[in-house]
Amino acid sequence: MKRIPAWLVCLLVVTITQATIAAPIQHSTLPNDNPDMTLSHFAFGSCCRQHNPQKHWAPIIENEPQLWLWLGDNIYGDTEDMTVLNKRYSLLGNTPGYQQLAARYPVLATWDDHDYGRNDAGNDYVKRVESQKVFLDFFNERADSPRRKRPGIYTSYYFGKGDQRVQLILLDTRYFRTPLKRIQGQPAYRRMGKWIPDPSPTATLLGDAQWQWLEEELRQPARLRIIGTSIQFAAPHNGYETWANIPREHQRMIELIKKTRAEGVVFLSGDIHSSELCINEPEDCYPLIDYTSSSLNAPLGAAATHRRTGPGFGGANFGIVDIDWSAADPTVSFSTKDTANQTRLHHSVPLSRLTFHETNLSRHTTPADFLGEWQTFYGPLTLTRLSAGQWEGECADRTLKLAEGQSGPSGMVGLVGTWRGEKQHGKVTFSLSRDGKFLHGAYSYDDLPLQLDWAGWKPGWEQHFKRDDYHLRKKKPK
Repeated sequence: MKRIPAWLVCLLVVTITQATIAAPIQHSTLPNDNPDMTLSHFAFGSCCRQHNPQKHWAPIIENEPQLWLWLGDNIYGDTEDMTVLNKRYSLLGNTPGYQQLAARYPVLATWDDHDYGRNDAGNDYVKRVESQKVFLDFFNERADSPRRKRPGIYTSYYFGKGDQRVQLILLDTRYFRTPLKRIQGQPAYRRMGKWIPDPSPTATLLGDAQWQWLEEELRQPARLRIIGTSIQFAAPHNGYETWANIPREHQRMIELIKKTRAEGVVFLSGDIHSSELCINEPEDCYPLIDYTSSSLNAPLGAAATHRRTGPGFGGANFGIVDIDWSAADPTVSFSTKDTANQTRLHHSVPLSRLTFHETNLSRHTTPADFLGEWQTFYGPLTLTRLSAGQWEGECADRTLKLAEGQSGPSGMVGLVGTWRGEKQHGKVTFSLSRDGKFLHGAYSYDDLPLQLDWAGWKPGWEQHFKRDDYHLRKKKPK
């Protein structure tokens, strides 16, 4: 066999490497306004490790979505070298399944920390300008796009007309965010993360320019407003990345929705490597739903999060959003599907529930609604009323002694008391969602603060939930 000259080998290696780094994928994109496209069915997801097997693309295609929405950690770049970042995008772009999806359906995207450039990074990431260009180039953002002309990748899209007009807002939770505040020493609980809420008036998540833009967007007419945020909006503080780490910004979002009277707002999020539903019920505002789908191919197990409103799914997953415009009261539905295309979670809400009508702002529960059995991620919890406001409960090896008292926001009446297991004990409180479908619990060990969630939901609420899907893993959640 004739030997290939060394110089030719080097040339071939360089050529192949450059092709791998620069190989473009021709994403199909959409204009910002699509009045002739009634949005009723699309897929979304987050957290895709480009080196891992990617079994999710075939079932996503099988669902025939109108579009695919990336909610961040679209790759794991984690570098300040833009050549490396380009190469890692190209690994995703060269994946056959993703190429098939991008060839068939429009692709819209925002980013999170790992595709932005560094884990948990904000405006302190030194290559944010360069990373923005890499992101926009990979997703074939048109030359005249506002995203090409301003810092940050926030943007919006509109679909349909009149009573079927949908606004899709994609936030940038990275480019402007000030550094997070780290807890001093070790967290009180092993499963809590390292960040604590920063109430400083200078702490920001979106930055002034993005907030001004968002206010203008929320004043635009739309029946349904879907806000894509890479990190969870409605989850309580848990030490990992959520809006709760910057409480002024979290409250600012609520106040902005109320100020603009923007109805039909729901949130989609990613980041946590499991799927779940969270609901925030602010004063004088309708319930704000936050539906999370994560991860496409790097799951961590749902029980590790301990922060949801209802059940969770901890396997590899993607999300589906369906809007039924044919119903007398149109509904928006959120589903979580696994890589076998099986539905694991599902939640529907009529659009009439997402308005400032008085019935959506008031509480419709009494202490009697605590009675009976609740499904929780620790197993069935049975609550029984004794007499004179005294209650007891049983869950697995735990017995609970409770009394009616102040629990939850705005001094609502709930259950307050203690729990005791075979080897441990602590404090516990329970409150109800406004409609009585969900049980919000918080508990502690010994004399530690009430920081761990004990969520519950009425039996039968989620027919697809399987107990085996959320066994606690040893690996901590992201």
